[in-house]
Amino acid sequence: MYEIIVIIIGFIFLIKGADFLISGAEAIARKLKVSDFIIGLLLVAVGTSFPEMIVSIEAASKGHDSLLVGNILGSCIYNLLLILGIILIIKPIKLEHKPSGNLLILLMSMLLVAIIGNINNQISRIEGILLILVFIIFLLSIFSDYKDNNKREIKYSTVKSMFLVILGIVLLKYGGNFVVDNSIKLARRFNISETIIGTTIIAIGTSLPELVTSIIAIKKESTSIAIGNIIGSNIFNILLVLGTTSIMYPIEFSNDYNIYLILLITATLIIYLYYMLSNKKEAGHKEGLILIATFILYNILLIK
Repeated sequence: MYEIIVIIIGFIFLIKGADFLISGAEAIARKLKVSDFIIGLLLVAVGTSFPEMIVSIEAASKGHDSLLVGNILGSCIYNLLLILGIILIIKPIKLEHKPSGNLLILLMSMLLVAIIGNINNQISRIEGILLILVFIIFLLSIFSDYKDNNKREIKYSTVKSMFLVILGIVLLKYGGNFVVDNSIKLARRFNISETIIGTTIIAIGTSLPELVTSIIAIKKESTSIAIGNIIGSNIFNILLVLGTTSIMYPIEFSNDYNIYLILLITATLIIYLYYMLSNKKEAGHKEGLILIATFILYNILLIK
């Protein structure tokens, strides 16, 4: 009963944290005249990726590499299939070509991890530094293209905006921790394996900030923030989280991880090609249902 109560408190923290983070991020975007998509891709994605970073470093420090990699890859799968699918069902999105370049960066990042992981069955400190360098290049590449010169109402002062962002990130962090830690306790009572815990329960828990933040962003008519949040979170997970963790604690790379990478690379490639080649002006319910159906199939195969 105690675990269930703490999990409920965690969800409350997640919802309020996402609300504060979006409100503060929107105000900062308007002050800096930066598009909502970039704020979602950077500021919001960094905030919602904190749980993955914390869980990954903690798992690596205790030698639980399968939990670490399972968390990162599982979270990316949840973001790309489940959360994006839910977004499309709630509200169709216009097929702009702005996210396509970042989808390509995400695709190349996943291929890079697959290559370096399979060379020596390890992600070493040097390879972790390589991932961080690619992440820095990604940051430098996006600032020149996404200015927003439209004059929009600024709701909050700079101080209040930053306070809301920080408060939102803190609530998301502790909300995610409450949900994850107590979900693990419940799962272990049923003798669920560490790999399954990493790719399901912890991946779900650390993806909750992205899910809640994206849904609230849509309700606030900030679809660009929601899409930027998903793409940015996956790029941060693959490059920043995996890179930082492997620099601190070199990671053993099992061949079992390849099935998750193949799914991620295939799904990202299909979404990228759909963005670039589709004649439709928007993606909606049909595409969302396909993503969620793929996610359900993935979980069925995982359980078997």
